[in-house]
Amino acid sequence: MKSIVTALTRATRFVITSFLSCLALMSVASISFAQECPSNPQAIGTSRVIVADPGVLRRVGTVQYPQTLPLKDHEVVLTFDDGPNPETTGKVLDALAAQCVQANFFIVGARAKAAPELVRRAYEDGHTIGTHTQTHASLGELPLVDAEKEISDGLDSTNAALRGLGAAAPFFRAPYLATTPGVEQFLAEHDVMLWSIDIDPEDWQPLSPDELVERILSRLEKRRSGIVLMHDVQPHTAAAVPKLLVELKARGYSIVHVVAGKAEASAGD
Repeated sequence: MKSIVTALTRATRFVITSFLSCLALMSVASISFAQECPSNPQAIGTSRVIVADPGVLRRVGTVQYPQTLPLKDHEVVLTFDDGPNPETTGKVLDALAAQCVQANFFIVGARAKAAPELVRRAYEDGHTIGTHTQTHASLGELPLVDAEKEISDGLDSTNAALRGLGAAAPFFRAPYLATTPGVEQFLAEHDVMLWSIDIDPEDWQPLSPDELVERILSRLEKRRSGIVLMHDVQPHTAAAVPKLLVELKARGYSIVHVVAGKAEASAGD
């Protein structure tokens, strides 16, 4: 009898967890639009915007969590970590602008302080600015109080770079994807959405731009959609972005941009 009760309890927990995950995904409102690109009629552009409510959709990315963003087949969210870097981030922004593509950037606070003009440019170009700690520390190796300070300082530095323009979105990605239950609770208490990833091309490795493009495409073909992780501080990544965008369009992919907002405010759109 005890084993039957245990099995039923586990099954009930699974159903409840699945139900809550579905509710979270349903609480993400999307605004579809086709962005024109007058300077480049052949551009892939940005096919639509997803408005994510961090108070509801707490965590996304199937590398770590059960759910991801509500993407359709062949939809891709491009994300860039670790910047800004004066040597490479501008090249990434140029490539995105040439194709009228909006992406999501996760900024290191110390680098925002060193190159605030690049954070401001990314914001003015229409990209979503999230954060990635102050110093790129591994949060899983820090006492919780220090991890919280890394997160808060990173947000403060990024917002200081954006002063007069706006503020960073309540989107956060942990360096090395390393979190703890305490870190995740801290983010949830502050209505900050924790981003993981779906597609990891491991562009920190020494790859040629062509190798990186092929790696992203081959891994995308297996999942058919997802959040792609790249690093705008890597020279080969910056060099790969123009070709990647051309190849994504040629293979029938669409780019989705994610912004923060309240789902109920956009539910009628």
